[in-house]
Amino acid sequence: MLEQEEFQIQLEKIEQPLTRRDIATTLLFVIDGEVELSTGKKAVTLEADDLYILNQNEPYTLTDLTHNTLIRLQIKSAFFAHFFPGYYQYSFESFSREIDSGREKIVSSLRHNLALLVMNAFNSTENSQLISHNTIFQIMLLLTKFFKKEQTRPLTQKTEDERLARIITYLENHYDDPISLSKVAEQEYLSTSYLSRYFKQKTGMGFLQYLTLIRLKHSADDLMLTDESITTISIRNGFSSPKHFTDAFKAYYNETPTRYREKEHNQRLSSPSEKKAATTQILELTPEILNLLAKYHLETARETSLNPIPIEQKTITVNPIANESLAQPAYLLTIGGLKELLKDNVKKQIEMVQREIRLEFIGIRHLLRGRTFLPEVETDETVPTSSTFANADLALSYLKNQGLRPFIRIEYQELSRDENFYFEQLAHFLRHSIQVFGHSFVASWAFMYYEPEQTLVRADELRRVFLRLKRLLVKFEPAIQLGTFIPFSERATVPKSHQWVLETSDQVDFLTYNANPNEIIDFSKETSITFQNAERFTLTKTKKLKQYLKKHGIQKKLMLINWNTLTGNTRYTNGTFFRGALILEALFDVSPEVAGLGFWINTELHEEENNKRNIRMDGLELFHFFNGKRPAYYALNFKERLYGTVIARGKDYILMENTDGYQLILMNSVNLNPKLSVSELVRNEQRKEVHLRILGLKEGEYQLRKWIFDRDNGALYSKYWQLNSRHGLDEEILDYIVTASKPTLTVTDELISDDWSFYAYLELNAIHFYELKRTI
Repeated sequence: MLEQEEFQIQLEKIEQPLTRRDIATTLLFVIDGEVELSTGKKAVTLEADDLYILNQNEPYTLTDLTHNTLIRLQIKSAFFAHFFPGYYQYSFESFSREIDSGREKIVSSLRHNLALLVMNAFNSTENSQLISHNTIFQIMLLLTKFFKKEQTRPLTQKTEDERLARIITYLENHYDDPISLSKVAEQEYLSTSYLSRYFKQKTGMGFLQYLTLIRLKHSADDLMLTDESITTISIRNGFSSPKHFTDAFKAYYNETPTRYREKEHNQRLSSPSEKKAATTQILELTPEILNLLAKYHLETARETSLNPIPIEQKTITVNPIANESLAQPAYLLTIGGLKELLKDNVKKQIEMVQREIRLEFIGIRHLLRGRTFLPEVETDETVPTSSTFANADLALSYLKNQGLRPFIRIEYQELSRDENFYFEQLAHFLRHSIQVFGHSFVASWAFMYYEPEQTLVRADELRRVFLRLKRLLVKFEPAIQLGTFIPFSERATVPKSHQWVLETSDQVDFLTYNANPNEIIDFSKETSITFQNAERFTLTKTKKLKQYLKKHGIQKKLMLINWNTLTGNTRYTNGTFFRGALILEALFDVSPEVAGLGFWINTELHEEENNKRNIRMDGLELFHFFNGKRPAYYALNFKERLYGTVIARGKDYILMENTDGYQLILMNSVNLNPKLSVSELVRNEQRKEVHLRILGLKEGEYQLRKWIFDRDNGALYSKYWQLNSRHGLDEEILDYIVTASKPTLTVTDELISDDWSFYAYLELNAIHFYELKRTI
């Protein structure tokens, strides 16, 4: 037997007629012999393989017909209602021999999970609780998807059912407290008399009777599993006195608590052959029973995996006269300090992005505060042989040779420590750079003036320093672009300290902003499976910002420098929550709206920023701690691989036509709670199967290349976790992870007509990329 707060499962043998009423949804599964089941509705004979579902508070009687073995699972009502709010609005109806055609696999899956639950209960491991709870959720999912039947009732009554769920959950969680009908009535803003009638009507029993049954169930468990006194058990479980407990127990179980304990104790100590006939015998997992259970486990394992989600039918009709091309904003790759460009692995990653994607800017921070510039040394040389800018020259020379432009962030907090000295140093650096690299290269640079949203600095002070910076840059090279960060909030406002930008917009060349849905979610409190307010967050915020600027008569280029999709707030959830499609969706959404998009080069440099070790959520990295490519890399690569003209577009797909044929991207974007992404059950719920039909393609022979990018095909973290070790990873393992962590490619030959159809099975946040190349 496995007893949990949420459910109970046990192997039973019915020896005498037994009548029950469970405060739970009960599944009866006969694996051997026969029993007769009688309810208020019908009487049926349950044979081996039969499965029957009983609803909460439904009275039933089991009578033995032959030697029998059955599994009884109770999923407690309060637990079920917590995860399925409509629990009290439905009944569950199923008798395996009376199911409709087409449900055989569903019942087979229920049998499989019940067998798995029993075997796990008798084979305790460190993962037993996880396995049991995962299995229970799978059973609950199947019940709610395929066996629920809505009880016809008006909307007002459905609202009342939500009230009933609250009350029962309260009773289940506080049964050991001094609960009274009047106290619960006061909580629900009802009169005591109305609550009494209402509760009896809904549950079929009185309020006090229901509460007493809950207390008796917990008391019976204590009698069996502990040696505590009757007085202690009665008080701990909410009874007013030992006498009250004994009277209630005797009325329900037809024997005193002491006799119940003695009988259960003796039955557990005696051998099976010595046991006296009882109403129900709790069985152990014998080899014979294990052999019976194995059948249900193995038969289901040989079947194809069950996908309870209906197939989505989708038809795409091409529009050859559409002349839409994809927007191509400039990409900014932030590396931190300028000195990082002296590292070989950073150069390797930059060149990979240039070669496989596209790149224009390299983001630089802490220009003067960092360790790129060498300290000045005293020398008696007429012409010094050492230069403060020696390392900076190497870094800038690399950028110039690669055709890349610096994007330098100037922070008010840095320059305000010694403003005059800072401006002197910056002037010296600009003068030197123009002398060494020429005006044309320096003229291509961009600077961003930055102060965070939460600041005590006044608007007029921020404006003054910005204008001084502007004058300095114009003095050396008027073509240098100077923008500023505008902290636009989700409430569509800008803090007063930053509203100087509205008055000085004529001096601003571009505006930068952030968009991060994680900032509006409290991961410690959120319990919902999906976060609707995070859906297409980047596009929504961008459009609100543009409307805000238009209202103030401002039209400036926008650069989204730090952004993200929904992610996890720990390294583990951040890794396990695959979100490739969310990133690609955001790229398609926001690219037409902005002039530039920013990324961090890798996790190491991102987390090193400001000496923070926790996972950063204020930007997307293209690489991990080594040269492994993160989902943002492949999402960006898929977008840049597209070329030609858009001939069909929808929320979850885009179809292109080009000189070589066609390209199609399918996505399954889901803003799932990252905390739940570790559960296979929850992930499976978000899978999608699509029957896609495309009308209007040009007939002919094509080579079809299909890339699948999902948690099991290309996700770096999954492969990293599989091969990780407490003893570390050597170069061979890391190289293998990098090589193996890429989207899966398949190649087939296709004869395409103007009506082409196929099935696509997309995991959570998966991307499928199809490339149809015409053969010559």
